[in-house]
Amino acid sequence: MSSLVISLNEAYCSYKDWVSRNPQKSADFETTVKWVSYFVAGRINNSNVVSELIYSLSNLLVLFNDRIIYNSRRTDDRRAGEKLKIFLTVIEYTEVFIEISAKKIRGNKGKWAIVIIIQLIKCISKLLLLFHYRERITLSPSIPPLMRSEFIHTQTSELNRTQVNSSAFSLKSGRIIRTVSSAPPMHTRSWSPPLLPPNNNVEQFRQGIKGALPLSLRIAEVMYVIKPICYLASLFSNDDKNWKPWLLSLGIDLISLKLNHYGRRNNMSNEERKELSRRTIALVLYLLRSPYYERISSGPINSTLNVLSANVPFAGHICRPIAHYLPEWQRTFFYMWSN
Repeated sequence: MSSLVISLNEAYCSYKDWVSRNPQKSADFETTVKWVSYFVAGRINNSNVVSELIYSLSNLLVLFNDRIIYNSRRTDDRRAGEKLKIFLTVIEYTEVFIEISAKKIRGNKGKWAIVIIIQLIKCISKLLLLFHYRERITLSPSIPPLMRSEFIHTQTSELNRTQVNSSAFSLKSGRIIRTVSSAPPMHTRSWSPPLLPPNNNVEQFRQGIKGALPLSLRIAEVMYVIKPICYLASLFSNDDKNWKPWLLSLGIDLISLKLNHYGRRNNMSNEERKELSRRTIALVLYLLRSPYYERISSGPINSTLNVLSANVPFAGHICRPIAHYLPEWQRTFFYMWSN
């Protein structure tokens, strides 16, 4: 038994080493696994469960490999709330599979019980990130896929800056002094002082300053976080064919976006800009959500897909599966209403 544990540990260490050294090859493998889920859909019994399982596992594999690459190259300490973000990301990647599995096993009652539990867990976790860990914005997924080539390049630059910081210090007069131990060989010396970041504050230069979140932005983020709970409460008070839950959710989204754009217009990070753009684009989903879809948009959408399939070369390979799976997406809560 002990030899088996040792061999598993060795295999795990070898895998970590391979992923950290070959990020592009691991990305190719992850993409292959993801495409398998698309190929399986509709080809075997319970294909939606199996394909969603493979798709969820492919996303978890991406997350796992991203963390290996991130941890092997980063120079900073573990960030606050990182474990909670990983937990949230795992839930976000598997929630659809959990929902459809619960429906297969326990029917609609089991499905809605799982939906409520998952949404409560997500809501509480995101509020913790906002108020306890002082996050400026909640992302979806909580840990986005790592831009590996960009990250590796950035971390290499940061490592060089860290090495510069450890090899020099600044006097009150502003003069930069290089430590004796860090001096290069005589024949390679330039006899010029090393460069330091502004104000000689390497940590501030590297991480940037996280300003306190204004009250309006806190309200905007809280509204966005509790929106799924508000929708579920309104849904159970009415039903999914009633306009009230749909209008309530849309109203919260629009107010939250307006407050966010207004409050962040002069101080918005690249991460915040991407997330707000994603939320804006996600408003298109309201065209596919009940009751708007059944009463208004289903006819035009299906007609458009049929016209494209009939008249545009190769478009049928994309449009026909979309038309086929739209009803299934409609019946799956986390496809339509995850955020």
